[in-house]
Amino acid sequence: MTSLVCGGCGFNPPPQIPAHCLLCGTPKDRFVSEALIHQRNTLKEVRVNNRVTRLKAEALGVSAYRIKTPRSTVLIDCLPTFNPDLPAADAILFTHRDFMGASDRYHQHWGTEVYLHEAEHQHPLASHHHVSHAFSDDFEHHGIDAFVLGGHTPGFTVYIYRDVLFVCDLVVGRAEDMHFNPFGNREKIRLGAQRLKHLLRRRTVRTVCGFNYVTDFDQWMPYFRKLS
Repeated sequence: MTSLVCGGCGFNPPPQIPAHCLLCGTPKDRFVSEALIHQRNTLKEVRVNNRVTRLKAEALGVSAYRIKTPRSTVLIDCLPTFNPDLPAADAILFTHRDFMGASDRYHQHWGTEVYLHEAEHQHPLASHHHVSHAFSDDFEHHGIDAFVLGGHTPGFTVYIYRDVLFVCDLVVGRAEDMHFNPFGNREKIRLGAQRLKHLLRRRTVRTVCGFNYVTDFDQWMPYFRKLS
């Protein structure tokens, strides 16, 4: 495993570094040490509620979320660089392959179990990463419900813990600017969104956590509902 990461987005490449970042296209000569990215990138922790914390990588504009359930500490997606000062995580549940970040380092350091949809693990962005559990369908982990929607990526998965929805980048923008992620199969994204709307009718949700925002569900849902 290389200690170099993409200087543009923090992507952790395979041992044989490609000519360009597989995620954002940054040239190979702009890959830098993980330590340098970690030094430049301030980590901001923001409390979402008494059990959920947002871990925001300020310079890169991405977030992971830490959930403290009564039985374990779980991350939804992963930070791009390894931070040994964070509390140990028992598991990382991935929405999709784009946010695997430094998950291998956390697995090695803490023995963290990594959950990723099997279709995601077959992709070049993720195939070099360790995966403990390659799931293929909905599941539940210590009170966190996983729902496979597909669309944006073949195994795109959202999570709900109690009254918090972790939607990552299924949709981007907020309020009147909200739209489906432009990457992926638009028809499958639409069908996945329809399924999520149906699931949410039976849930009490108060907060939505996206890949770069946290917002009130009652403000977010009317705009999500309008998307066809």
